[in-house]
Order: sequence, then structure tokens, then C-alpha cells
Amino acid sequence: MTFVVGLTGGIGSGKTLVSDHFAELDVPIIDTDIIARQIVRPGEPALAELSDAFGGHILKSNGELDRDALRKVAFATMQNKRKLDAITHPAIRAKTINQIDEIKSMYCVVVVPLLKKGSPFVKMMDHIVVVTAEQKTRIKRVMQRNQLTQAEVVKIIATQASDEQRVELADDIITNDGSIQATLESVDALHLKLSELAAS
Repeated sequence: MTFVVGLTGGIGSGKTLVSDHFAELDVPIIDTDIIARQIVRPGEPALAELSDAFGGHILKSNGELDRDALRKVAFATMQNKRKLDAITHPAIRAKTINQIDEIKSMYCVVVVPLLKKGSPFVKMMDHIVVVTAEQKTRIKRVMQRNQLTQAEVVKIIATQASDEQRVELADDIITNDGSIQATLESVDALHLKLSELAAS
């Protein structure tokens, strides 16, 4: 059995920096954002379910998902958002479990941006790592990276779990407020710890 490490953090916290460094250390990475895109490809059952639930207008003429159209209708009401989650989340979890089952390494990292208390994903994890950074730092990073206004970034952050909620779940915390080098060194140290935990 592979030791499963969940990695989470809010937008702009530095999850990608951390997961990329784990990958450089030869740790297998499973990214649920990538899986979320895979499960809505043409021919996938989840795409058909979304089309039935929200209407054919969420599909482009070539049969692919029109993400903007889905986003508009799915986030229009809480009921629609729940409907979207009820279709996509089980499909994402099933594919994640399949990928974990194929891993031969002692441990793997599963990146789950929206990991929060009560999420079925929490039960899948043997250890949870949370990446944190001060909100002003996160806002600045996302503004630069995504060409968004401060108000737009604040709105996105407001829809996500708070750092306090994430930290409640944490077995380890990586603080990403300083230099990139300092963060990478934190990952190196954590890799040694996780390797020992996985071995035991």
C-alpha cells in the first residue's frame, strides 16, 4: 500500500512550487485539477451527465465542454453548484483512487486544492500537508500571474476554505512567505520525514 500524502493550499499559496519540487525528488504526483479536466473530455460519462443536468448549450459544436458556459450556469445558484459537485467529485475521486492503485513508490502526493473538513478526499489521505502564505502575498502573486484585479482575487479567495480551516486538517505546514529557496528546503526536509513515515 502506498502512503498517500494530501497537499493543499489556497490560490497563490505556492502549492505548485511545492508539488513541482516533490516531483523533482521523484515523488509521484497526482493532480486532481488535471483529473478534473480529464473527466469532462468528450466520451466521458461525467460530460454526458453535465449536459443532461445543465443543457446542451454547455457543449461546443465539436462536442467539447464550453467551460465558460458551464461556469456561468453552475455558479449562478448554490443548487447548481451542488449539482455540479455531485456529478464531478465522485468521478474525480474514482480516477484518483485508480491512479493511487497504480503507484509502486513508497509514497505519493495527491494535490487537492479544495481539501476541507468533511470532504471524502480527507478519508483517502494518510497525511495532509498545507501550504500557507499571507493573504497580501497571495493576492499579489495571483494578480501578477493571472492578470486579475485585486477585487477579483479577493473574490476567489472568499469562495475557498480559509487558511484556518485548512490548518485544522494539517499534519504538516509549509509556510511560503519567504524566499523560494527557503520553501524548497522545507520540502526537502519534509520529504525525508515522509519517506520515514511511509517506510514505517
